[in-house]
Amino acid sequence: MQTILVLITFCLATGYLLKKFVWNPIFEGRQKTPGTLDGGKTKCGKKDCGCH
Repeated sequence: MQTILVLITFCLATGYLLKKFVWNPIFEGRQKTPGTLDGGKTKCGKKDCGCH
């Protein structure tokens, strides 16, 4: 009985660490849009950016 509880706790801890450090950074990196000075209306570095 004690071994089963240890295995369940280990699996939960491993799952949490994988989700936090592997799963989220992979998918957050794909969903982030590059930030601009005016909140996403222009792309700085292109023609007529209007930032300056």
